[in-house]
Amino acid sequence: MKISRMLTSWPRSLLFKTPYTCNIKITTRCNLQCGFCGLWSLPAGSELPIDTYAYIADLLDKLGLARVVITGGEPLLRNDAADILSLFSRRGFSTTLLTNGTLLTPYTMKRLVKLGLNDIGISLDTLNTSKLDHICHGKNIRNKIIDAIKLSVDSLTNGIVEVLTTVTSENLMDIPDIVSFVHHKLGAWSVINPVNIPPGDSAVLSASKPQWAPPFPDELVDSVYDRLIGMKRSGVRILVSDTFLEDSRYYLKTGCFKWDCDAGERYFTIFPDGSLAPCSDQLSIRSVLTMTPHDFRSAEYIRTVRDVQKRCGGCIFSCWREASYLFSRQSVWKERLVTMNRFIRGR
Repeated sequence: MKISRMLTSWPRSLLFKTPYTCNIKITTRCNLQCGFCGLWSLPAGSELPIDTYAYIADLLDKLGLARVVITGGEPLLRNDAADILSLFSRRGFSTTLLTNGTLLTPYTMKRLVKLGLNDIGISLDTLNTSKLDHICHGKNIRNKIIDAIKLSVDSLTNGIVEVLTTVTSENLMDIPDIVSFVHHKLGAWSVINPVNIPPGDSAVLSASKPQWAPPFPDELVDSVYDRLIGMKRSGVRILVSDTFLEDSRYYLKTGCFKWDCDAGERYFTIFPDGSLAPCSDQLSIRSVLTMTPHDFRSAEYIRTVRDVQKRCGGCIFSCWREASYLFSRQSVWKERLVTMNRFIRGR
């Protein structure tokens, strides 16, 4: 967590509604086939060379972004993932890597830390070995993922290790046990995100297992989320806000997730070929390679992204909602300040 840049960029984004964070997908390839994600099923496309990411890093620096998230697909399928991340770290961005953890080795982790990795997110969707293999279409991946989390906690002493859990019908009742394990046994932070399955077939990341989606029985959802709220209040490391937990509860019980987002304005996604979309679940609207900082503030750009916002059926991605909440919900940024303080004090 590179706190200084995030704190200095927040007022500017608040006052002028400039972008604050960006997801950069350096590949769509993945070595797993998780049932709640459709990205791995897309045809493999072109991937930008590392030199081009230097241009993108300069552009985003001039734009004043606080944070970049390097993701995929599985970003570690690219041998130059650490070098790409370093281009952003050297320019002062808070950098996060999202990975499934199965390819993370001590050598790779050491190199990532040396080149400026601030935070890392690693997926873990159940503690049951056979169920995890079923969810992710993997083979004996549980121990690899847990070893990757332990390695990250040991190596990233000045950053946050996030354990990312996607809530589906397959693992709903497992969630409190996962969160407890992450806190007590691994010393990491939990990020709990419901499966995102939007209506229709226009979404870029539509899940391949719609039968895993809500609505779920009210009593089951309430029993899980009541426990999560209680665990968080008792000091268990849950990184998502109370607001997001309650919005997740509502979505899991109703299947409804329409909301007023800031896609394209507070945040956006860059795909592996350099195309830019308001968020990861929308089609691209421009190529970032032909854009200038002025383009992000132009009337044409704002008109385009707001049209996308109006047409979108909604989502339950924590990354986008939490970024919006930081600028619209006083309780959320107060929570974030408490989290930062807790992190600084080493709790």
